[in-house]
Amino acid sequence: MHFEADKNETTESIWEKIVLTVGPNLSKEISPNTSSFINTKDGLECNVRNTRGDLLANCYSENDRMGKRRWTIEVIPIT
Repeated sequence: MHFEADKNETTESIWEKIVLTVGPNLSKEISPNTSSFINTKDGLECNVRNTRGDLLANCYSENDRMGKRRWTIEVIPIT
């Protein structure tokens, strides 16, 4: 799953886009209180977790050719 965001977009705005992009089923399980944003040398990443702290998705961003950030969401299969 992917979405685009401006380089200077807030983490609150990015979080809203993550929730919308993952869809209604997964968005019911995610918790903003246990999820976290991480600054890396390449940009911003987000670990999306449920209320128990289980990792549900990894999100990371990369520069695109249009001067924005392209976000990729990798959903972790629940076992």
